[in-house]
Amino acid sequence: MDKANELTFQNEMIRQLLTNGWQLGKPENYNRELALYEEDLLGFVKETQETQWQKFLQRDQKEAAA
Repeated sequence: MDKANELTFQNEMIRQLLTNGWQLGKPENYNRELALYEEDLLGFVKETQETQWQKFLQRDQKEAAA
């Protein structure tokens, strides 16, 4: 696939994802080592796993106080 076709394909894929509810992230917020957006992960845990989120907050507060 030549570069022009690849760019067209890439842009169409992005358009389709956005049309179906995906959000376009900022590259500078992407953690390549973990292969994710950390804010998305934390938001997911907060919204779906209340007990784990509370444990995280308690641990984070203890580490901040130390």
